[in-house]
Formats: sequence, structure tokens, C-alpha cells
Amino acid sequence: MPVRSLMRTREWSLLALLALSAGPAAADRGGYVIHRFDTQLTVEPNATLTVEERLEVEFTEPRHGLYRTIPVRYTDPRGYAYSLGLQSIGVTDEAGRSYDTRLSDTGRYLNIRIGDAERTVVGRVVYVIRYRVRDALGHFPDHDEIYWNATGNEWNTTIGTATALVRLPAPLTQDQLESAAYSGRFGSRERAITISHPEPGVVRFESTKALAPLEGMTVAVGWPHGHVRFPTALERAGRLIADNWIVLLPFGWLVFLLQRYRRLGRDPDAGAPVMVQYEPPPGISPGGVGTLIDESVDLADISATVVHLAIRRHLTIHQEERPQLFGILKRDETVFRRAAPPAGETLAPHEEKVMSALFAGGDEVDAGDLANQFYAHIPGIRAALYDRLVQKEYFDASPEKVRASYVLRGFLAGLVTGLLAAAWLLFRGVGEPAVPLVPAIVAVLVWGLFAAFASAMPRRTEAGVRARHWALGFQEYARRVEGDRLERSATDPRATFEALLPYAMALGVGGEWAKRFEGIYQQDEPRWYVGPHPGRGFSTYSFERSLSSAMTRAGQSMTAAPRSSSGSGGGGSSGGGGGGGGGGSW
Repeated sequence: MPVRSLMRTREWSLLALLALSAGPAAADRGGYVIHRFDTQLTVEPNATLTVEERLEVEFTEPRHGLYRTIPVRYTDPRGYAYSLGLQSIGVTDEAGRSYDTRLSDTGRYLNIRIGDAERTVVGRVVYVIRYRVRDALGHFPDHDEIYWNATGNEWNTTIGTATALVRLPAPLTQDQLESAAYSGRFGSRERAITISHPEPGVVRFESTKALAPLEGMTVAVGWPHGHVRFPTALERAGRLIADNWIVLLPFGWLVFLLQRYRRLGRDPDAGAPVMVQYEPPPGISPGGVGTLIDESVDLADISATVVHLAIRRHLTIHQEERPQLFGILKRDETVFRRAAPPAGETLAPHEEKVMSALFAGGDEVDAGDLANQFYAHIPGIRAALYDRLVQKEYFDASPEKVRASYVLRGFLAGLVTGLLAAAWLLFRGVGEPAVPLVPAIVAVLVWGLFAAFASAMPRRTEAGVRARHWALGFQEYARRVEGDRLERSATDPRATFEALLPYAMALGVGGEWAKRFEGIYQQDEPRWYVGPHPGRGFSTYSFERSLSSAMTRAGQSMTAAPRSSSGSGGGGSSGGGGGGGGGGSW
């Protein structure tokens, strides 16, 4: 019945603790010896361990009393913290009279200071320390186990005789048990200990020689399943969360963000379903309509703005075939040419920025020449379009600024939370690999939550919600209306097609819109667009596809940024297991 798994886990934890702290007793100046250290370990049916330590101490010089340090927090090999959960701590003499005690939590250890600061003691004194421990037992597939450091390895004095009596909750025979014990310094596998079974369900351990300073005794007993009721999975999960509450901080931020979204990020109720509309919302440009839909100024919105400017005769779009490879092959090139603006028409700020970006180098530009240039103007175009929608009271604030603010807040919140997690882990005495891995994970999770909510926090006003519903209604109309009905209802089909095409493109239904108007052009083309083969006939659907392809290629050039240059089954040891620690006089 090997029970080495818990041993190795506890050994790993205690090794980390001992490495981080040479032991508080190491700093004590002595002045006392421990003649006997008798420990009783009673395993309760509910998996609780009741511990009674009887220390027979002789003070060789005046001291106030004794202090006992017990490790209470550990880290398993996965990096998770867990606590032994000491309870019902009390200290008496042999007659049951209570001593003055003071408890202090130093993170890794619980320190029990015994004695009166106004009095000193000399000579023989007996201390009986009692406490209960939660989560001190191991539950393995083939057995249950106690693996306990009965004395601790951090006393700076000798221990004349050490004993440990393990009482199990059932009268199990020696054949049903497997026992082991280890003595010496931390990590020692010396077995200078006798093991006996005075009665069924009881195992007794006794050292065969005195324990020198920083030496201790560790005992382990394994028994069959069915005699101890261990916590349920739900109870274990609750304890794991309680011991690792720092990981709940991201969930706290999640609750905060959900509440903030409900209060500041959620759009007002539209009050009515989307109704089909036969034209886009009035007073809003195509780029603005596209931005209202998804709260983002993207390539489709900028492309729709360029087409809208062309239809309004501020520029013309030419699709030309250019020879390459000595004229053997040809490639398509999109060319933008500035046109004389119509008299009396003013451009919106974002439209002025688009024109300035296109024609910064002259009145004619190839789309390919925009690479490495146009991208620098895009932030200004976006900002101008966002500001215009805020000015028209469609948004409470610029969506771009709102998103950026939450990304920045997420960075700061993640940094603070990560530092808090690191401080907590250091206080708990948790070492590698939890530090710095856990704080980093917590910080990234918090930042990720803020970044995820950033896209949802821009808020439309009531007017913005109504305009968005209107735009969605027009999108539905453009997608579903029959072509012959459109031609019959439109006084000037060409004017209707051209006036609403940029809106349809911004809404992602430009192809459907163009298909409905197939046949309205015969041998000519729109005045603002010149295809690669003028006079060969004109198809609105093919035209829209060609135009979309041209704008996509142009957009790829426009948005291109320049590249930068370069235990009991024999696997235990002294100091392993739960409990342990040490102490000293004061």
C-alpha cells in the first residue's frame, strides 16, 4: 500500500518553505533544552486531524516562555496554494491551566508565543499544545494516509526523546497498515526510530537517539479506504478558492465591467423593431452610416466615402490596364484624379481629410503610389468622422476614445492587480513556479477583460439608436427589393443607383444593390468612373464588383504601413509531510 504521493508533494512544499526561510528558531539564542517531545495524532472520521504536543522543557536561564512555529501554508507542484487550516488552538500545563498565548500569522507560518512578558521562568516547564488541522490527510486511489512532521526540523536545541502516537478511527490490524518514519535533518532518510502497534488502530513511534538542533522526526501511516469521510468535490473546490482567492480578482473585475456596461455602455432601448426604409437616414454620410452600424471606421467606410466624393464630382475614378513584363502581361491600376468641385458645396471634416490624403502629392495619383503614405492620414480621418457623429449627438463620446480609455484602464488595472497578487503570494511564502507566473496570468486576464469590454463600451444616444435602426432598415431594403420594382418606382434610376450606392457599399450590400439596377446603363458609364474598356457596354453588377475590387486594392495600398528596417511506502524523508516547523524561547 504505497503512500509516497503525498510525501513527495509535502516534501516539495516544505523544501520551498525551508529554502525561503532558514527557520525562525535559527535566530534564537537558546537557553533551553527539550527533554521530551510527545505528539498524539488522532485521525477523526471526518478527515480532521487532532494534534496534541507535549513538550517537557528545561530553561537553563531566565526566559518568558516558548514559541512554536507551525507551517500552515504550502504550494503544490502545480503552483496552487493550500492551507492546513489550523483551528481550536490552545496551550495548557499538565494540570490543564491555560498559558498566556499570542498568535501571529507571518504568511507561511503560524507563530504561537507562549508565556507572560512580565514574568520569567527557569527550570522544568511542561507545555501541552492542542490544535485541529483540516486537510492534513492524503486520499489516494488505493489508500488513505497521514504523513506528518511530528516535531519539526527548525528547533535550535536538542530534543532528548521524541515520540508520536497515531490513533486511527477504526481498530485496524497491523496487517492492514503500512507505517514508516524518518529522523535527522530536513531531507534525511535515516530511520533511527522504533515502530510498534500497542493496540488495533494505534501506531507508536519513538526515536532511538536524541535529535540534534535542526533535526526532527516525521511519521507516516497508510490504511485502507472506507474509514474516513473526505470532503466532497464541492467542498474541496470551495477550499481551493479560499486558499487561492487571488485568482478571483479577475472575476471581481468582470462583475465591475458588467455593471459598468449596463450603466454606461448599453445602448438605449430602440422602442421598436427594425422597419424597412427606402433610403438611408437623412443627414448622415455613407461613412457615418457604416460607423453607426458597428461603431468602427473601417476600410469599407473610407472606400464608401471615396465613392461618395466621386459621385459628387470631387474626383474621378479610373480603372486602367498597365502593361508589364515587356507588354506580355497586363495589370489593373486604379487611378484617382481630382475634379473641379461643384460650386457652393462644402465638405465635411472627414471628407476634407480624405481628399487631402489622396491628393497630397498632386491632382492625380495611382492607388499603388498611396502605399506607405495614406495610412498616416487614417487616424485623422477616423477621428474626424467619430467627432462628427458625436457633434451630431449620435454617440455620447468618440467610440475610438472610449475603447482606448478602457484598454489603458485595463493595463493599469492589470498592473495593480498583478502587483497585489505578487505581494499576496510573497506574504504567503509561495515560491516558484507561482511567483511570478500567477501574477502575470492574473494581470493578463484583467487586461484581457478590459480589452474585451472595450469594444462594447461605446454608447449610442437615442438619436444614434434610431439612426442605426433606420440604416438597418435601408440595408434590408437594398438586399431584398426586386429590380423591376426599383426601376418603376425610381424617377431617375441612374440617379437613385448612384446616390445610394455608397450607402449600400458601407452597409455591405453594394453587390445586391447594383444587381437590382442591371441594365440602366447601355453604352455609357457614370461620369465619375472610367473603366478599362470604355464603350463596350456597361453592367451595374459587374461595375460594382469591379469598383469594389478596385477600392479594395486601393484600400490595401492606402492602409499599408511601411516595413520597419531591421511518504510510507519508502518515498518520504525527515521534514516531509504536514506540520513541522520549530520554535524557540523568548
